[in-house]
Amino acid sequence: MVADLNAYFSEMDAAIRAHGGLVLQFIGDEIEAVFGAPIEDARHADAAVAAAREMGQRLDAWNAARRAAGKTGLRHGIGIHTGTVIAGNIGSMQRMSYALVGDAVNLTSRIQALNKDFGTDMLVSGATRDRLSSTDGLESLPAVHVKGRSAEVAVFALR
Repeated sequence: MVADLNAYFSEMDAAIRAHGGLVLQFIGDEIEAVFGAPIEDARHADAAVAAAREMGQRLDAWNAARRAAGKTGLRHGIGIHTGTVIAGNIGSMQRMSYALVGDAVNLTSRIQALNKDFGTDMLVSGATRDRLSSTDGLESLPAVHVKGRSAEVAVFALR
């Protein structure tokens, strides 16, 4: 299992880095990444969407090789949201790491989890959609209520 996770993470990390993203941490079988920090990038939304699409392509190729070797393919769910966060070195005197804190981080996690409900692989928030140079490949889904929010959140499937 560890070897499979490491191989998967290597593929996804390469896609994220190829589009200027920064992998913050691996949490169990999840990846937390950021675009537009620590170095500001006005096109961070486009970069995140491009990375997500490449992650999907890499997963398809990786799964094809797994299946050819008699292994089961894996699925992933990606959530993309744009918002303001606090970013910096956070931790104790013995161990620090660059991290993000804020409502936008929590909402991104909630959006990612919605992939199971919608049967999708990649979801983009309305806030991110509003920052994209092109909305090609976005399919509007019903707005949803998520934990910690009183207003519904607009979400879009990324194809």
